[in-house]
Amino acid sequence: MTNNNVVTISWLVAQDLPQAYILTERPSTFNPNATFVNDKKYLIDDYVANVSEDNRHLKAMRACPVAGSKFPILVTRDINPLIREHWSKWLPFFPKPDIRIFDKEDTGDRPLIVNFPFQSFPAKKHAVNPDIHYKLSSKARIPEMGAPCPKYMSRDKYTLPCIIKAAQGKGKRGTFLVRTEEEVTEAFNELSSHFCDAELVVTEVIENISKCLLAQLYIFQNGQFYWLGVKCKSNLPFVKRPEGYIPTPDVNWDEQEELKEMLHDIVHPVTQYLHRNGYFGFTGVEILVNDEGCFVVDVNLKIASSTNLLLIAPHMAALKYPISYVMEILPTNIKHLLEAIDSLNLQGNGRAIVLADGELSVEIQHKACVVIFAKNSEDAFKLQRELMKVAGREISSVTSLGP
Repeated sequence: MTNNNVVTISWLVAQDLPQAYILTERPSTFNPNATFVNDKKYLIDDYVANVSEDNRHLKAMRACPVAGSKFPILVTRDINPLIREHWSKWLPFFPKPDIRIFDKEDTGDRPLIVNFPFQSFPAKKHAVNPDIHYKLSSKARIPEMGAPCPKYMSRDKYTLPCIIKAAQGKGKRGTFLVRTEEEVTEAFNELSSHFCDAELVVTEVIENISKCLLAQLYIFQNGQFYWLGVKCKSNLPFVKRPEGYIPTPDVNWDEQEELKEMLHDIVHPVTQYLHRNGYFGFTGVEILVNDEGCFVVDVNLKIASSTNLLLIAPHMAALKYPISYVMEILPTNIKHLLEAIDSLNLQGNGRAIVLADGELSVEIQHKACVVIFAKNSEDAFKLQRELMKVAGREISSVTSLGP
């Protein structure tokens, strides 16, 4: 593909729509200060104890470098020009994204590709009918999808242990593993306290989990789909790792064909169910694996962080960097962090990419999202340590990738 036809977010959407805008920042029900609030309709169970930790605008920013130029991508805050230069320099295979500020843009009649329905936008403004999008986003729909999944129970009839969760919970918020009646009561009280009248689901526990896999794809309006790839989660749900555990890569591009063959028949009925019910767009299917098989535990109808990673990964694999890890750094100076990354990238042992920049203020600190691509895990860990060493005081804290 040419630079203009490389697979990007907008390139995929353009196969379905003649024109559109992309808006990846989600609304919030529990943060009244969020840019977009859903407090009456399309409630989202996104409770956080400290709303100052709500950095959804930075998470939305991660889609910008892979947005492409077919359609504009809307952000609610301007992006540091240094970050834009960083993307142009180290992601040259992607066309320059058409980034626009939401408040300054007249979107006219163009539909919006969104990660969640907005109560403040009319239904016709959504590319996918918002009622359909909301209904299909519920975890309560999973048993209808035709894929293997945990046994679903009810609030009044369940066996222990079990999982209790909010049907529209995001980021594992509102999810509880309960093994006693006392824990059941605590979970229901917590959900009632922080998640209002949230729809709840109760499922069996999948024990002895060996893998948690995220299959990412784009479902076209005709029902066919484009397979983006599979991300592996090192932090398995409710599983404690031994001290000294070395995390598996978020993406190992050399394993993608094997993972696709493993998961294709699990994911296919999900795509057909969504298509029959009126959905098209980006989709993530979360699958737990144990000795008994594969189980679908979540279906996310959105452009996810793993979507962005999997769009970049094949290009890095072509540079002989098939392994990737996502890390978070708390920089005091984004300029110095980018200079440190430039120095490391020029050495040719891997490549570090900033997907979202950290912000530093007196009251709030936000982490920068950095992806490290390397030939193997050992090189990735070395690059992480070198980045810390080179950036020096500019790194306040870091999520360690390994020893």
